Amino acid sequence: MSIDLKGFHAVITGGSSGFGFEMAKTLLSHGAAVAIAARPSEKMNKAYAALGGEWPGNVVKLEMDVRDNDSVVAAAKIIEKEWDRLDMFVNNAGIGMRDANKGFPGNPSPFYEIPVKAFYDIVETNFIGYFLAARAFVPLMFRNGGGRVVTVSTGIRTMTMLGQLPYGPARAGAEAMSVIMSEELKDRGITVNVLLPGGASNTGFVPEEIREHFEARGLLPATILNDPILFLASDQAAGMTGERIIGKEFNEWLAEKSITFER
Repeated sequence: MSIDLKGFHAVITGGSSGFGFEMAKTLLSHGAAVAIAARPSEKMNKAYAALGGEWPGNVVKLEMDVRDNDSVVAAAKIIEKEWDRLDMFVNNAGIGMRDANKGFPGNPSPFYEIPVKAFYDIVETNFIGYFLAARAFVPLMFRNGGGRVVTVSTGIRTMTMLGQLPYGPARAGAEAMSVIMSEELKDRGITVNVLLPGGASNTGFVPEEIREHFEARGLLPATILNDPILFLASDQAAGMTGERIIGKEFNEWLAEKSITFER
């Protein structure tokens, strides 16, 4: 194991499945302590059992709803009490287009037919939730004089694509917020970078009823963000901020930066 993350502490929202679960596994496998944050559910319990069984003592089950500020603040207080430092915070929790638009992707409804509650749910999870969570957890990094924030986003094309309202604009808002955060946190020694898969991926965002549509175009694995998150946690990423890293193109990005990354 070339990268040693012993003593490194990370919180990952949406950590009970998909990208979040896989990123947690990667950081844990290199010695980090990881809190997987998600709403209480059987899925959360199973994820915690699986990770805690393999890395006992290094996993925290952090029950919280990113849409509920009281829930987020309470979760941050748990981490503040549980750990003496926070090195990485990953804003990854999200819900997909099918939650608002049942006709997506083949026959999406126009914006004026999208249920208001469904619209709010996506915006509150994928944008406002990113703000609430960062607002609560980032100050914990002040104690150790620095840290790393990672915003999981989507492709630029998706942000304005027909049928992607409100998912695309919500992700665009979260990404724009990350750019501002990276400037505001520079003097605090906290980096903020954006990470995205680079295409539809084999996660819960692609439910069974529309999986065939995406499989025909090629689904990326749920592990597509594992190498990039490991890099962003490593010493090689120290001080690197304001970057936008596409998982599918990670090796090309490394080459462009003349970085040799030893996993």
